Amino acid sequence: MAKRGRGRPKGSLNKKTLEKQKAKTIDDQMVEVNEMIEQLDEGSNGIKEEDFGYDGNGSPVIEPIEKGSIKEKILAGPDTEHDESDDLEQAKRVAEKPKKSSAPKKWTADTLPRNPSVVEILKGVNSLRGKKDQIAQLSQFTGRADVVYCLKAAFDDRVVFTLPEGLPDNFVIGDPDTPAGAMDMAPERLIRVYKRMQYWVEGGRSQAKPAKREEIFLDTLRSLEKSEAEFLNEIRQKKMPFKNITKEVCEEAGFDLTPK
Repeated sequence: MAKRGRGRPKGSLNKKTLEKQKAKTIDDQMVEVNEMIEQLDEGSNGIKEEDFGYDGNGSPVIEPIEKGSIKEKILAGPDTEHDESDDLEQAKRVAEKPKKSSAPKKWTADTLPRNPSVVEILKGVNSLRGKKDQIAQLSQFTGRADVVYCLKAAFDDRVVFTLPEGLPDNFVIGDPDTPAGAMDMAPERLIRVYKRMQYWVEGGRSQAKPAKREEIFLDTLRSLEKSEAEFLNEIRQKKMPFKNITKEVCEEAGFDLTPK
């Protein structure tokens, strides 16, 4: 028969040790409290040992800081007294500051890139509401030969196109590999090929057989950026795609579009 185990469980305290712990005096507890206070003094945020008191049980408590004392001023931080005159001065500066207008800035020819397309020029002029502004901005381009050619093509009755009406079935206008609006990236630009109109009008200096004439026209449409190609196809039908660009506006801007 196995023997029954004797003695206390492993790790437990014996009777004498427990009696010693119970006999720990108040003085021993105060030593521990003082050690705690010293640690707080080193790592505290302005709380010192002298800020501590003790309750009836000998436990440490933080005593209230006397109003107006040096400790109160230190813990309060720098003086941040509010000056109402500062608010008035700030409000005055805000009131005097000019407000930014929410209205879009009026278009001018100065905003155009270097060597702008006819389409970019006419689109900008078309965006202006007042006829006076339209004339003033368009008049800056009377020396541009490509602009003159295009306006004559659209409005001058002396310019008669000899191209067949319409386009072939499934014909794609504009270079398909050129992003919209990126005229400089297209194989051709209207500013460089506008003189080809001489092939397509009656009495033009450069004449060709009808088949060759149409071939040159279609190849030109394929090589231009889409908006330029669409514009060229419109004006060869004596149409102006920008409603504010009228014959009257163009003539007042200095373009000769009426037979004398």
